[in-house]
Amino acid sequence: MTIFASVFEGGPAAASHTLADGWGPDVDAVGPPESYGSGFDGSGFDGCGFDGSGFDGSGFSEFTEFELAAAPASDLVFDQMSVLSLIMASAADAERMRGVNDDTLTELAGIYAAQERQIRAQLALIAGEVARRSAPEFGLKGFAQSKGHRTPAEFLRVTTGTSLRDATRAVAVGTLLLEAADAERAPEPIIDAGTGEVLDLMPVPPAPTAPWMTGVARGVRAGTISVEKADAIRRGLGNPDKLTGDADADAMRIDVGALTRAADQLAAEAPTLDVDRLLIRARELRDEIDVAGVALREKRLYEARALRVYRRADGGYRATWDMDPETGAVVVEIRDRATSPKLGGPRFVGKEAAEHAERIENDPRTPEQLASDVFLELLRAGSAAEPELLLGEGAPAVRVLVTMTDLKSGIGVAYIEGHDAPVSLATAERHICEEGFQQLLFDAESRPLDLGRIRRLFSKKQRLALSARDGGCMFPGCCRPASWCEAHHIRHFVRDHGDTNIDDGILLCRHHHRLVHDQGWEFRRRAIDGVMRFQLIPPAVIDPQQTPRLLPTKSPAYRRVLATAHAPTD
Repeated sequence: MTIFASVFEGGPAAASHTLADGWGPDVDAVGPPESYGSGFDGSGFDGCGFDGSGFDGSGFSEFTEFELAAAPASDLVFDQMSVLSLIMASAADAERMRGVNDDTLTELAGIYAAQERQIRAQLALIAGEVARRSAPEFGLKGFAQSKGHRTPAEFLRVTTGTSLRDATRAVAVGTLLLEAADAERAPEPIIDAGTGEVLDLMPVPPAPTAPWMTGVARGVRAGTISVEKADAIRRGLGNPDKLTGDADADAMRIDVGALTRAADQLAAEAPTLDVDRLLIRARELRDEIDVAGVALREKRLYEARALRVYRRADGGYRATWDMDPETGAVVVEIRDRATSPKLGGPRFVGKEAAEHAERIENDPRTPEQLASDVFLELLRAGSAAEPELLLGEGAPAVRVLVTMTDLKSGIGVAYIEGHDAPVSLATAERHICEEGFQQLLFDAESRPLDLGRIRRLFSKKQRLALSARDGGCMFPGCCRPASWCEAHHIRHFVRDHGDTNIDDGILLCRHHHRLVHDQGWEFRRRAIDGVMRFQLIPPAVIDPQQTPRLLPTKSPAYRRVLATAHAPTD
């Protein structure tokens, strides 16, 4: 259901606007300012905890003339208070919620999430309208400014009690929604109230500032995309490249058309991704379509590197470290190696490695304390350190993944294993120059070829191939990196007499590895569009139909392999 029945559009430059989507009467029916809010005494809401106290219509007389370009506020307020009364009357208390079964609880979570999306969408529309009425050209007469606030976001933060970050997001998305609605609306006639004669047409509104987001805006209005997801898409994709005057550079630039296709693709993927993963996906997609910009962004991250140490008031110190992708990869590798057994990392095979992991698990220090002490000891030891004594597996290894197609053509990107942000081919070539390379081959179906002999446990080389292909725990919704994962036989080694080879292996974190075995989840391989893909089959107790769930790779490097291997050739 739609929580808010209507929110008006208009503003200082559109004094004759009617309600968005055709709701409500024309502005000609609007009464004087003093009539707004009159007659609202809270009657009819005493059954839901709302007594109308403090709401007597006072304050509505402060509205300026251009703010009244909509239906009577009393109609809007009554509509929404009616809906609010239904919500409050149907709210479930803790005892009632405790008594529902698992299926009902899951269904309620989806219903409440849908309601929240609608509410936040309507709040974003309000935020966009506040921003429109607070445009700089109105000066101190603008909506937010006339209320004593510097910006629309500040007005919303104070009025609604939300954070400044949420208010800023609402303004940005609300502006997109209003601009998209303006672009879709046909010019409205200006009619003489006395004669009914059509005098002219309303001026055509300016083009949207982000036309590539129109499809996303439709999703927000339809309730399929939340405000938070729309903002993630907006921030992740960024803006089109500006024209430089250089013919070669401009030919490679990302234009509105490319961003529109990317935004529409993300709008289709949005219902299956949470906000954090959607933001990552949007950035990945921008990198995929903007190969030329990867080196520039990498350079900016490198130039922004910084280590800052602050003295706290209690005598301690605090450090912040802004790292480029390569530096971050080294630091994360060391931290994970030092703490992953305590945090549920992979089980170790060799006797010495198992003993090392057991020592870490039994260490009384927290993972954060352990990581701090490890880095301190590394700094103390300096270049003479013997890292295998401290970390168990020798010096930190950073693997850069790049397709041979990109390397030979000189056009493309590379990826540091375990990290989503791409790096330039120049970075990959530097690593090859310094450390050499190990070639990982893929067959015609883009499957990594087996690098080791068949045995009970996956070898280190096989795990490298699995890491490059899977990119981390393949269980839906999990974001554990490959370094924290174990190799699972999709055809069980004992039960199914499965082989220890790449095709029968898949990466799972320890939690999901245990869950798969304990609950009876199954995996299978299927060729889809010429590519071998994994599907997850839930147990019957969770899904009686046992509907297969397609598992996309979490490795941006492997996605690049698929893109270059199956790209059309001239």
